[in-house]
Amino acid sequence: MYKLDKELLHYINELLVDREMLLEERELDGNDCELNFVLKQETEWEIDLTIKAQKIITKLIEEQIDQ
Repeated sequence: MYKLDKELLHYINELLVDREMLLEERELDGNDCELNFVLKQETEWEIDLTIKAQKIITKLIEEQIDQ
């Protein structure tokens, strides 16, 4: 497994948190029918992918702390 700098992992995690917040805002905007069906699906998919990436980053950070 690659060793990543802990600061880099934290930075990536913060980017993912910011992206997730933006996607959730976009998803909420769709409640007034401004977004079409495909865009809503893509938003949900990207939120899911962002959450999965955050979990992986968190696990990597924890592994590096334990070492």
